[in-house]
Amino acid sequence: MKATGSLRLIKRGIWQMVFEYQDAIGQRRQKSESTGLPEKGNKRRAQAMLEKRLDEMERQYTAALEVKNVQFLSFMRSWLDDVVSYKVKENTLSQYRYVFEGYICKYKPFHGVKLQDVTPALLQSYYNAQLKAGLSPNTIRKHHANIHKCLDYAVRLCMLPVNPSVMTELPPKRKYRGATAYTPEQSKTLLKLFEGDTLETAVMLAATYGLRRSEICGLRWDAVDFDTGVVHICYTAVMDKGRVLYSDSTKTATSNRKLPLTAFMRAYLQKVKAQQSESKELLGSAYQDSGFVCVYADGSPIRPDFVTPHFQRILKQGGLPVIRFHDLRHSAVYALRKGGCDAKDIQTWLGHSDVSTTLNIYGHLLGGDMERLGKVMDSLLFQEAKAG
Repeated sequence: MKATGSLRLIKRGIWQMVFEYQDAIGQRRQKSESTGLPEKGNKRRAQAMLEKRLDEMERQYTAALEVKNVQFLSFMRSWLDDVVSYKVKENTLSQYRYVFEGYICKYKPFHGVKLQDVTPALLQSYYNAQLKAGLSPNTIRKHHANIHKCLDYAVRLCMLPVNPSVMTELPPKRKYRGATAYTPEQSKTLLKLFEGDTLETAVMLAATYGLRRSEICGLRWDAVDFDTGVVHICYTAVMDKGRVLYSDSTKTATSNRKLPLTAFMRAYLQKVKAQQSESKELLGSAYQDSGFVCVYADGSPIRPDFVTPHFQRILKQGGLPVIRFHDLRHSAVYALRKGGCDAKDIQTWLGHSDVSTTLNIYGHLLGGDMERLGKVMDSLLFQEAKAG
């Protein structure tokens, strides 16, 4: 910034600094600041204050100019590298980067746009374009969430006065219509179908406890306590760009939960552990003592990306309706509800943070036994009381 300064005396004999500078639109401006120093014996100190203040103004102007020239896409990439990467798990960061590199970066109207020039209209055009390109409303809302968080960060850094994303219109969230769930009778058929299969233990855990695939593939023997009769869901295994990422933390805090070893599951898992010990003795050095509950024949942990395709292949061969592996979680909810468990109990069993989550996802399964309720109404309103 082209700024100059000088000293002058004001009333009561105080040194004052007077600055002349050029503003952002090229107009010459003047402003003054008091040093607070009296005239006598302080001219040298006042001059030093003036020079220091001129240096500060120059640095502030340079910083403001740099902020003004920051491009939106560059800023978002820096946000991912410097902020998000330290706050989320590796696989979650990959999802952020996938949205950024695969969609946001490829939107040409964003190219060359400065951070300060991002407008609600520009963001709205992006959301509308992605909707027309075939992305679902829920996916677009996820893209918006990433952009919103990034621009919120810019506001906190005082690089933007307001977050322009809050003034956009998003497509209505697509209401979840419920997934397919096996009846308890179908689940029994399923368990028989997988007897002796590589996925037998995984299917057993999913059908009994409604565990997520990541929780099953991450489950280790040190989380199964036969003495206290508890299985601790505290490990996960997820896919990320072809790699398996193992973690000692769960999807959410409430996903970290302790479930009871039922009498059947205690005996079953003890049998599985004994079979693994026999395989280790039989195969010797060829056996990988991985410490996982669900393993291949050589003891190595079952990969998450093996589970679903193998599961569906066996279903087709066995003639059962083909569902996702994750739908066994829904099937477990159906069985629990049929057994009389309420939504709050099921929430804890599944590891949801709030019962509203359970109701939103499994409301179609938790609606109760309508036939039984109908019979109650019939008996109360339309059946004649028996003579006593």
